[in-house]
Amino acid sequence: MSGFDLAIAETWDGDTVLFALPHVPDDAPEPIREGIARRRITAIQGRCPCGAGMVLPNRAARRAAKRSGRMVHMTVEHEDDCPAVDDVLLAAIQEWKR
Repeated sequence: MSGFDLAIAETWDGDTVLFALPHVPDDAPEPIREGIARRRITAIQGRCPCGAGMVLPNRAARRAAKRSGRMVHMTVEHEDDCPAVDDVLLAAIQEWKR
């Protein structure tokens, strides 16, 4: 599993955001493909099919990061049964790669 697409978007208040979107591996089991696909959807559209929304740090934090050359990270609180949940997706990938 390797490869990323980079997407640049502008936020509603004029900041620039870079998303590193992982490729969905064709040979991965369905739960992994679905989890990665949902993460891509969330990054592009701002909302996961489970209903979870993308949350960026506030404008002041983004501007402070920009001045210091640091990146900021978005957070998403997926529903517990969503295949894009960090622990669920990571465990599925680790099992697949054994």
